[in-house]
Amino acid sequence: MAGRIPQDFIHSLLARADIVEVIDSRVSLKKKGTNYQACCPFHQEKSPSFTVSPTKQFYYCFGCGAHGNAISFLTEYEHLEFVEAVEELAKLVGMPVPYEAGSAPKENKDSLSPIYSVLEQASKFYQKELRQNETAIAYLKQRGLSGIIAKEFGIGYSPSGWDNLNKAINADAKQTESLEQAGLLIKKDQNKFYDRFRNRIMFPIRDKRGRTIGFGGRVIDKNDNPKYLNSPETPVFHKGQGLYGIYEAKQALSHFDNIIVVEGYMDVIGLAQADIRYAVATLGTATTQDHLRILFKESSVVTFCFDGDRAGRQAAWRALQIALSFMTGEYHAYFLFLPEEEDPDTLVQKEGKAAFEARLKKALPLSTYLLEQLKSKVNLSTVEGRSKLLTLAIPFLKQLPEGPYYNLLCEEVAKHCQISTRQIMQHITGQAPQEQVKTEKNQGKTLNIVEQAIALLIQEPDLAGSVNELKLNPDFPEQALLQNLLSFIKQHNPPNTGAILEHWKNSSDSKNIAQFATVKYQINLENKIQEFTDIISRISEENDKIVLENLLMKAKSGELSSGDKENLKNFLQKFKK
Repeated sequence: MAGRIPQDFIHSLLARADIVEVIDSRVSLKKKGTNYQACCPFHQEKSPSFTVSPTKQFYYCFGCGAHGNAISFLTEYEHLEFVEAVEELAKLVGMPVPYEAGSAPKENKDSLSPIYSVLEQASKFYQKELRQNETAIAYLKQRGLSGIIAKEFGIGYSPSGWDNLNKAINADAKQTESLEQAGLLIKKDQNKFYDRFRNRIMFPIRDKRGRTIGFGGRVIDKNDNPKYLNSPETPVFHKGQGLYGIYEAKQALSHFDNIIVVEGYMDVIGLAQADIRYAVATLGTATTQDHLRILFKESSVVTFCFDGDRAGRQAAWRALQIALSFMTGEYHAYFLFLPEEEDPDTLVQKEGKAAFEARLKKALPLSTYLLEQLKSKVNLSTVEGRSKLLTLAIPFLKQLPEGPYYNLLCEEVAKHCQISTRQIMQHITGQAPQEQVKTEKNQGKTLNIVEQAIALLIQEPDLAGSVNELKLNPDFPEQALLQNLLSFIKQHNPPNTGAILEHWKNSSDSKNIAQFATVKYQINLENKIQEFTDIISRISEENDKIVLENLLMKAKSGELSSGDKENLKNFLQKFKK
């Protein structure tokens, strides 16, 4: 987007800035050991729990949980926008701020108006082209769509060719620039552009106000690729925040008892045509926290409705992990899996509105879906199985906010593990529930090996270079976080903990990252590379053991495939050694 600040510059800025100097000029800090302390500027307190680390370039309050780097401190303390905070910090250290696309970042409503304008003109052009193209009309009819629903959703068609859009709008130089900023034109070379969308059914993506912010395009010719093509990130279009169909749903209903999240544009439209007017779709990306914030503002109930195939179940599992941080008891998430080879669009055409809504009533609550998935990995008739269930459940329970829902789910897990709820909470916190004290002393609690690896990487990012191969299980949230950390550090080489926090600041893992940045790990820093690689080896070995346990359980029930038998043989030979 115009005015975006490159990530590499953010890292360089955070490497050069001194967070102690930034904060001390606004809040009086006192040195304590290697760190600095003060009473927290973000909440009222009598004794200091706000700590600033010069080595990690990171602050954390053990009282209220406020955390971040020099940039986030300026945004919170000075009430600045992100770009303003970057400019302020850059001014302090004498670094000029580069802006991608060569423009200043201070966008306002007027600066975005030309982009909204060309998007709306493009939408009208695509709709006009659809009315004139028999092949595109025949495709939509074959998919079961009526002209009425196509008009309501503004469906259009982008013709074949390379410069139809520019010619149709009769764009001058400024409009051509706006078309490029809107993601509709791609620059080939000096002053030469071509259409991003060609020979595709076009689905305009609208915000809550009904403004067109981007497009999704689906091929008609099966030989064309990719099947779906979305607008790129632009000043007005952000995939992680947009929801297809949210405008149309709000136009149809003034109140939502439930909102369904489906996978595709055609699913939203097909359900709307069947008079199920409360469906939206993410825009070719996994469900994000921003999506759920938007949805839970509209409805206290969100139902994820995905295909029953492997991809659908993986998408549901990711959505579950994102939804955990919202589960206070005020909001509710449900999961509905459709028969294989079916999606909401095809199924509602076959069985109608009443039957589809009957399925929705049988959707699994998040707690049920979570426990079913975890229990499927263990044998609850044995002590070992119940112990493993506890190990699997704890990372998920840790992501829940404190409150009634957290207490009840802990109680449910305790029943299956045949231990008390108090014991569950002790395993989660490392201490009895009533004895929790948010002070730095408690940060020396014992960590499991995955937690140790995460804490080490966050505080010593250079260790990522020592990892060549690591077998991780993404079904476990902590292992998924470790994998994401390794990938991010290897790709971007962040200079310190503060830079890592900057990357994760809007993520559901932000709180976890901050907490891991404060814990004291149990290794000898003089030999940190060897000890870290030993931890990584142990994680891989533990994951291999879990795979072996699952194979042995399948062997007992006679469910082994030929591939499973070969894997079992290899694992048995490995662990005999």
